[in-house]
Amino acid sequence: MIKICSLNLLLFVTIGICKYSVYARKHEKLKEVFSWKQIGYKINGYSYRNSSDYEYKPHAVYFEEDLEERERFFIQPNNVPIGFEVYNEKIFVTVPRRRYGIPSTLNYVTRGEKSPYLKPYPDMMRSRHLFSVYRPRVDVCDRLWMVDTGHLEVPNDRRQIQPPSIVIFDLKTDTQIHKHVLDPSVLVSNRTSAGLTSITVDVDPHKCDDAYAYINDLATEGLVVYSLKEDRSWRLEHPSFRHNDAAMNFTAAGHVINWRDGLFSVALARRLGNTLAYYHPLVSTQEFAISTNKLKTGGPLDELNPALGDAGPNTQRGSHDIHSPTNIMFFANVAQAAVMCWNINTAYNGNNLQIVAQDTNRLGYISDLKVRGDDVWLLANQIPKFVYNTQNINEYNYFIMRGSVQELIAGTKCLQPI
Repeated sequence: MIKICSLNLLLFVTIGICKYSVYARKHEKLKEVFSWKQIGYKINGYSYRNSSDYEYKPHAVYFEEDLEERERFFIQPNNVPIGFEVYNEKIFVTVPRRRYGIPSTLNYVTRGEKSPYLKPYPDMMRSRHLFSVYRPRVDVCDRLWMVDTGHLEVPNDRRQIQPPSIVIFDLKTDTQIHKHVLDPSVLVSNRTSAGLTSITVDVDPHKCDDAYAYINDLATEGLVVYSLKEDRSWRLEHPSFRHNDAAMNFTAAGHVINWRDGLFSVALARRLGNTLAYYHPLVSTQEFAISTNKLKTGGPLDELNPALGDAGPNTQRGSHDIHSPTNIMFFANVAQAAVMCWNINTAYNGNNLQIVAQDTNRLGYISDLKVRGDDVWLLANQIPKFVYNTQNINEYNYFIMRGSVQELIAGTKCLQPI
């Protein structure tokens, strides 16, 4: 009897160790670049370590008074990073105005420190022209693109502060070089602007002036297309841009998600001489693809059947991006606190997708994911805990991480022969 118990105990311990080892391997493929318990700022040489009612100015005199929340300069717990982008040693980090007390929506840090202060980009004076930015994008022409939603998303005080616009910076000179106010026809309701949360740039490095941008609208479930050459924007509709009620009520960061978020992410890939836009709503387990030629013409999409397949339960995805040399797509699998891979040369289904990194603590909600060179980068932010007021400010809540594509896909089904 004792021997049997010992054997069972040994078996239990062995299984536990094996499970931990598998988890550890998935967990360790991603390395922390930055992590924060709470966000701080460095503005005009002054460091904001904690909340501040006022913006510090030399020689200014401040009097103690009761301010309303909307009047306060910096309310630290309200600052949640949502998007990021990588450009050489500079990492851009965005903090949309979903609450009061956000000093700057577009910021940057440089590699080195574990929990660096965010610095307004390009500087505090010029950053004031931007109101609320989500997920920016660097293109092959050294430009930083973004959508400024212009929308204040504070509960019970939602309002449009300025028209939504596309803003472009030249990263070689850190200057704004273009701004396009979106055509009012693309805004189907007063909710639309708040749903313009990512931008994907389609451009040939030899024809930088002839770029197109594809902007998701997760709120009123459509796609906005912009032509830089024509300086014109238009809206497209299709049933595949809409969320699927059957895919609601998944769990992320310990909370059941019942959001009705539509089109969330667009990723571009070359296939047989054609560029395809791969896309999906957040609340969906399907993936879709449309030729960018269809998007550029602005014609109706009604007759198209862009569905690629369904990956099955708990495969709801946020941001995604492709590693072009291997034709492998990486997804932020928000329903499983994971990163998944898929070889686009295979059918889109649950058998061909695989989790390559998973961490219920640090990857509780992956808010943004990008492939840069041969690395996968991501930003995780536990946003459901923020929304439902369960965030612990004494724990690390925000992470920027990176992992080698080759290490992530080693030994996976994503390496199927092309």
